[in-house]
Amino acid sequence: MKRDTIHWADILKACGVASAEVGTWAPVFAAVIDERTFSAGDSELDDFLAQVLHESGQLTRMEEGLSYSAERIRELGKASPPGSRWRSLVPRADKLARNPVAFANACYNDRMGNTEAGDGFKYRGSGPIQVTGKANFAALEKITGIPLLANPDLLRRPGPEALRVCIAWWEGNVPDSVMGDVVRVTKAVNGGTNGLAHRAELAGKAQAALA
Repeated sequence: MKRDTIHWADILKACGVASAEVGTWAPVFAAVIDERTFSAGDSELDDFLAQVLHESGQLTRMEEGLSYSAERIRELGKASPPGSRWRSLVPRADKLARNPVAFANACYNDRMGNTEAGDGFKYRGSGPIQVTGKANFAALEKITGIPLLANPDLLRRPGPEALRVCIAWWEGNVPDSVMGDVVRVTKAVNGGTNGLAHRAELAGKAQAALA
């Protein structure tokens, strides 16, 4: 069904979104989402909202936080498999600490379609669902027609472009067959089950609010 701004404001508030973000995002959700938006219709909305709200810090964060301390870089690197990108950062932890540009380029250059110097930071995790990598930006530009390669900041600003790209990513990466199973949905979005309890809690709140 098509919901107006007031309905979306009520839904987002019920999911714990703060008033400032509700005021910004409720009109965007109302403008972008209708009964034809998702391949499985409204039945996807609780799953979608749970994942988006978790990934974006309740719609407060539109880009990846990359200001790690040296201690945290070492901790995460040593917990990662030998030969992994994270493990390779350990010897450079002091240099990369609190340096988001250098850290993003160290993490992401030469992967995910990032072929030029600086692509890692330019195409860092962005948008409500943290799209990452030049290849993903390019694929979503092709689907949506939104010029993400030239204007990646479009994903980092609250607005219809960011939400449309987020939905396009969701439709291409989260199959209808996993809807309703928070573990499988989370793995499709996150690659693991980080934050599973919070995602499950949000799914329940969203389901009740949408009803």
